[in-house]
Amino acid sequence: MGKLSTIANMSRYDQMQYYRAKRKDAYSQMQTLNSQASSLVSVKISEAQGMGNLAAKIAYQRGTNKTA
Repeated sequence: MGKLSTIANMSRYDQMQYYRAKRKDAYSQMQTLNSQASSLVSVKISEAQGMGNLAAKIAYQRGTNKTA
């Protein structure tokens, strides 16, 4: 980030352009992080579903073994 005294010495238009560019960069970074977070969530959901399926299969096998 630029020094505050440097920004204060800029014209109002240049300050506006500087902060506009910083907001644009922050927004693009936020979108990137949001995309990564969404990917991680989908992986974790798939993992949880797989564990649930595995637990159900084990429970079913235990139930069928007791009756046999």
